[in-house]
Amino acid sequence: MTNQDLIEKIQSALGDQIQKTELSLGDAVVFLEPKNLPQVAQTLKEDADLAFDYLSDIRGVDYLEWDRDPRFEAVYELHSIDHNHSVRLRVGIDEDEASVPTISHLWKAAPYPERELYDMFGIHIEGLENLKRIIMPEDWDGHPLRKDYPLITEEVAFSFNRDFKKELVKDKPETRENIWL
Repeated sequence: MTNQDLIEKIQSALGDQIQKTELSLGDAVVFLEPKNLPQVAQTLKEDADLAFDYLSDIRGVDYLEWDRDPRFEAVYELHSIDHNHSVRLRVGIDEDEASVPTISHLWKAAPYPERELYDMFGIHIEGLENLKRIIMPEDWDGHPLRKDYPLITEEVAFSFNRDFKKELVKDKPETRENIWL
């Protein structure tokens, strides 16, 4: 089955639940709303002609600088090992209601990337048990992969700013070299 055939099959099976489809650089891409994700994913997995039995990745995208609506997107990469074809699901997520339903009941590999999506982008995963940070500490403030997350910098001590280095080490405990002098 070619990717064009795959797109046509998905459109005929799920026509009213998907927003649009496209072939992006030859890859089959399906755009949908968050509320339709569980049903679309289940159909893609259980349909014998499609049989998407492998979820390889879930990632987030923040389109803040593109001035695009919706601002966020969750991207799901699905593969059929038996039929040797793939599809990319792109789920647009509003900034005000940044949430998407879980698909962990379909693929056992889903909870960890879904938790990463929550941790890094602040996108709530509805229905996911144990929804907590997976990379950042629990008390971390904010979501680091959002484009509006503040970047924090600190001055680094190089040879050209010796005075800065002296300030850094003035409270340093004595070393052996200083004791034997």
